[in-house]
Amino acid sequence: MQYLPLFADIKDRACLIVGGGRMAERRVIVLKRAGANVTVIAPELTDTLERLANRDEISVARRAFDCEPLDRYWLIIAATDDTALNAEVAAAAEQAKRLCNVVDNPEHSSFIMPAIVDHDPITIAVSSGGKSPVLARWVKGVIETTLPARLGEFANLAGRWRERVKQALPDTETRRKFWQAMVEGEVARHVLAGRGERSETLLEKALGAWRDDEVATRTPGEAYLVGAGPGSPDLITLRGRQLLAQADVVLYDRLVSDKILDYARREGELISVGKSPRKPSITQAQVNRLLVRLVASGKRVCRLKGGDPMIFGRGGEEMEALAEAGLPFQVVPGVSAVEGCAAYAGIPLTLRGVSKAVLITTGTSKDSNAADLASFRRGQTLALYMGVAQFAAVGAELIRNGHDPDTPAAIVENGTTDEQRVIRTTLRDIGEAREKLDIAAPALLLVGETTRCADRYNWFNPEGFERFGDTDRTFAQVS
Repeated sequence: MQYLPLFADIKDRACLIVGGGRMAERRVIVLKRAGANVTVIAPELTDTLERLANRDEISVARRAFDCEPLDRYWLIIAATDDTALNAEVAAAAEQAKRLCNVVDNPEHSSFIMPAIVDHDPITIAVSSGGKSPVLARWVKGVIETTLPARLGEFANLAGRWRERVKQALPDTETRRKFWQAMVEGEVARHVLAGRGERSETLLEKALGAWRDDEVATRTPGEAYLVGAGPGSPDLITLRGRQLLAQADVVLYDRLVSDKILDYARREGELISVGKSPRKPSITQAQVNRLLVRLVASGKRVCRLKGGDPMIFGRGGEEMEALAEAGLPFQVVPGVSAVEGCAAYAGIPLTLRGVSKAVLITTGTSKDSNAADLASFRRGQTLALYMGVAQFAAVGAELIRNGHDPDTPAAIVENGTTDEQRVIRTTLRDIGEAREKLDIAAPALLLVGETTRCADRYNWFNPEGFERFGDTDRTFAQVS
């Protein structure tokens, strides 16, 4: 982090802007909105700055800046077209130990003016650290399109009730849960719809229920079984991110990336419950008991799983444990490994006239999936999870079942991440490819004619694509 984000209280504090042009004008308007006492030093002013000066809304020194002491100002902005003059202002600010922003010159700035999303009192500042102001403004626009217009009204409502709620609910954790319930419930919906009186009535009623009936202590927590997607942090769903951000505890798997965990609430507890092959690790029964215990104690628990919780994610067992204990839960599907890896490798799982079905199975042992492999037919696509160590055995089994040794296959290692590697090979060469190319988990094996598409459509990381063995025939020749 190059800059520390700060929200400064500059109301009624002296701030200086050197310059009287358009750049200075924009900065004056922002500082005035924050309540600052603004002084402008410039020989000439824009029409807007002249009007502000005539109404005594800003102070103006109609002269050039002269390397004067700046100790009386809290904040200084250099906004002229003269690079040398801006540097002089920055040097004077440094001498006075005052923060200074030089417009479009982060090298001489001790603070950055961000792009601002203003839903007073909710304020969001976006900065690229001076690298790309255009990108920062684009991010600002994206944020603005997602926020309700009356968001500030809800913040003001919370501010009016803050002390009253504090008196009624002295316990900090109970109070946090109360406000979380208000944000997610009817009170917020009425405020955002412009029904202020109704929201006040509901808030008063809810506070009475929490205070008198001890709702927080009587109400159990809730479990969120959330699919984190196949690897890329961009592929977790919006709902998954929302629930992850409000969870008290996150139980996460081994393949969930740190970047996804960054979406968790700062005060939330992160607990790794990942299981590693052939290494000591927590059992599923232990995970189930931990999940039930935490939810029963009133915690909101996000059970975060790579891919989709219902596809080899043990989600069914965890639902059963929660249902048996009479505890509430939600399930948020994720982009599964087979969907994500195939898409990022440019491989359609089904394709008209080529593949009309998908068989999803695992390769955790040499013979555990023999019946599944026996059901695989030409005109289908086979997706094999968790089977890196068994690639050679899987290829041999499919050949024994009558499949052509030259049947195309693809291995997608670290799918959807920056380390993605796609190896196009054949049934005959799967095992050798795994050994010689040092393929390691997580890796997904896809078998079937559509895997030839990776030759042409591997869009995500073409540098990570390679062929192993006799794979001369392309999909175009086959189709």
